[in-house]
Amino acid sequence: MLVASNQNWKDAPRSISRSPQAGHYRKLLWFKQPFPDNYTDEATFLDHLQRNPRLQPYEFWSLMSDATIIVQHLASVAVFCCCFVAIIHGRVSPVAVVGWASLCTVLAWALWDYWKGQELRKQRQASPSLTLDLKAKNAPSRPSSRSSQQRLTTAKSAALIYAALLGLSPILKSLTISTTSDSIWALSTWLLVINVAFFDYSGGSGTQLPASMSTNSAMMASAVLASRLPSTTHVFSLTLFSIEVFGLFPIFRRQLLAQSWPGHLLLTTVLTMAAWGGVFVTLTGGGRTAFVTGVILGCSLTVLSMGICSWWLIGLQKYKNEIHGPWDPARPVISSLGL
Repeated sequence: MLVASNQNWKDAPRSISRSPQAGHYRKLLWFKQPFPDNYTDEATFLDHLQRNPRLQPYEFWSLMSDATIIVQHLASVAVFCCCFVAIIHGRVSPVAVVGWASLCTVLAWALWDYWKGQELRKQRQASPSLTLDLKAKNAPSRPSSRSSQQRLTTAKSAALIYAALLGLSPILKSLTISTTSDSIWALSTWLLVINVAFFDYSGGSGTQLPASMSTNSAMMASAVLASRLPSTTHVFSLTLFSIEVFGLFPIFRRQLLAQSWPGHLLLTTVLTMAAWGGVFVTLTGGGRTAFVTGVILGCSLTVLSMGICSWWLIGLQKYKNEIHGPWDPARPVISSLGL
């Protein structure tokens, strides 16, 4: 009898803590309640409804700044297309195009390497304990040696790409010899549309699948376009130019956006002017007058389009009606541990 009473006394708190109050419904499944599984508490159901709980209102100037990333990429595609048209019609030398592009690439890489060195020094200053550990291990020159090794690896990769393009240029020239030009123009257009549609406009430094699809489609477009050029020198120049525009230039643009907003804005302006000027010269066949006209009209149209699209997105937010209620799955709240 004493053992039974002791057993009941041990089980009493557990049964009391797991039993709900009479007539009070709780949205929990780990204890039994005198309610069916599909029960709805009509008295408090509507009190928990929330409309757009995570809505972040758009701001005009933030949308304008985000649109500059899209403008930069569209301008880069337009510049590439204008350069191809000028090369195939013999208006400019392909060696001059790729020469100036390679010079800009080297300067951009030097600036990118300088930024990476600054980030490395900031990381070393922010972690003094790591610096002390490195000194204790008698390895003070490890960061500099790592930078030198990265520069050497970059130089080797550039030389390998250069040599590979020299060997592949005769193959690329005869790649689409049995295909009509109309099919080439249509295929390259769709490939460039895919490049624009799947480009990573988030501005992050990570590489995702859409960004890889975008780069691959641009490389395919440049390959089929290069097959229409008259010599292997033209093919080599256009292919190398496409690698610099679609492969390396986006990396520099992301880093420039992270490092300097004025520099990012200046680059956007220069690219927009070059793209619209080149488009007007290509369409009209004119010279300096057509270029200046394209710059003025094109830049004005670009700014106007950015403003209209920004206001349009702001106006669309009033139609957002996302309702959250008790039927939604519970969202875990993860508290910061202060690490």
